Amino acid sequence: MARVIKFVKNIYYDPFKWSIVKSISLFILGVKIAVECKGVNLMPPIP
Repeated sequence: MARVIKFVKNIYYDPFKWSIVKSISLFILGVKIAVECKGVNLMPPIP
């Protein structure tokens, strides 16, 4: 357990590693949101 905490702290306190983790996380979140919104029709055609 101490190794996991040390690993997480190592990533969190290193600005380069932390920015990579944030970028990857936000990219994955964006992909998941895009997949969920795939069938949404925000502006349906006017009849």
